[in-house]
Amino acid sequence: MKKLMFLLLLISSLTTSAQKNPQYSAVAFNQIIDSLFKAGEPGGVALIAQKGHIIYERSFGMANLELNVKMQPDMVFQIGSMTKQFTAISILQLMEQQKLALSDSISKYIPECPASWRQITIENLLTHTSGIADGVAFQDIPLADMVNLFKSKPIAFAPGTKMAYSNSGYVILGYIIEKVSGISYQDYLQKNILDPVGLTHTWYGNNSLVIPGRVPAYIKRKGLFINFPMGIIPSAAGALLSNTHDLLKWNQALIADKLVKKETLDKAWTSYHLLSGKDIAYGYGWQTGGKIQGSPVIEHGGNAGGYMTDAIYLPGEDVYVVVMMNQRGILPEIVASKLAAIALGKPDQTHPISLSDETLKTYTGVYKPDDDTVSRYITLNYHKLYYQKAGGGPRMEMKPYAADQFFFDNTSVIGQIKRDEQKHITYLLLYNNRHLSEASNKLLKTDTPLPLN
Repeated sequence: MKKLMFLLLLISSLTTSAQKNPQYSAVAFNQIIDSLFKAGEPGGVALIAQKGHIIYERSFGMANLELNVKMQPDMVFQIGSMTKQFTAISILQLMEQQKLALSDSISKYIPECPASWRQITIENLLTHTSGIADGVAFQDIPLADMVNLFKSKPIAFAPGTKMAYSNSGYVILGYIIEKVSGISYQDYLQKNILDPVGLTHTWYGNNSLVIPGRVPAYIKRKGLFINFPMGIIPSAAGALLSNTHDLLKWNQALIADKLVKKETLDKAWTSYHLLSGKDIAYGYGWQTGGKIQGSPVIEHGGNAGGYMTDAIYLPGEDVYVVVMMNQRGILPEIVASKLAAIALGKPDQTHPISLSDETLKTYTGVYKPDDDTVSRYITLNYHKLYYQKAGGGPRMEMKPYAADQFFFDNTSVIGQIKRDEQKHITYLLLYNNRHLSEASNKLLKTDTPLPLN
């Protein structure tokens, strides 16, 4: 009888909890994942926590197609550019120990660097404002030798005047960590971050090492999935592997001030400003300034071969969302954003609507940016609108979700048509739906006829 009463009380408690927190219903979260992923294809793991407590966790799809192994919650993925968070915190730890300053010229640590590098600071490297070219092929060589490869490329702009995402800059940060600490980047992470936080499922990438729980990665080509593993490990720019539980531990350690002081983390999570004063929506290893359903977010993702990851933290609500996938295709930040919106109790209501071909045709035409660069074409084909840059490039479907408003599938881009007093279309405004007040691209509608197919 006592066992029965306890069971009834437990059921009542769980039911009451679900009623108080309807946004935590697994059904809504599951619907998002089920709408995007197929059971027999490569999948991933999703985790949502509030105040450090997991409120939703799910593995979905296949971990290994060849062995017919289903995904499990504790499996390990390459996290790509999310590694930059660990690199940034390592630099900030050394700063707090007064072993370096963010204002230091990198020539202090690379005395033989080109003259054009002498105005570059460590902070410029952290914020991708150094001007050091990206795209230099990574090789399986020591960090010092890799840095030497970057020296032959001219800088793209004066430090602090622009932002251009640079993996090369973070490789150089890894080299500086080695110079200042006197140990390898890998050993520094192990000693100062992984061991203290207890990240037992986080590894420095090694294609030869047997890593428990590591899943293979895939990409779809011509309708079939093929193996798409990580190639050269890009060291401090993207070398780490981890799982959702370790990344939650990582975030908890950060906000508990276990790795750096609160004021130091606040600086890392604050948008850097260019010399012109422009906000770049990026701090030190994290994207900043975005919002989900009005709530500020701190975020970063990572792509490495066929691995794709994204983690979102909403500091106001203390909600952490991480999505890890072993297929390249669906963007994890889209999945994470939709899950985060549900966790906030404000699910995304952007759903496609049907418009007649006659209405859709009014949006077609040639649109030109203010800076008079490459035009964009909006065309109608089989009852669907498509957006494409002139001269080629990917063709993306524009899906209407309200009057004169569109979203682009598997992106965070929103399109809004603007009209004059006579209701004639004047321009298309494109912006990231994380930055609703920021007009990133204004495309004027022209009288130029669309080219013939």
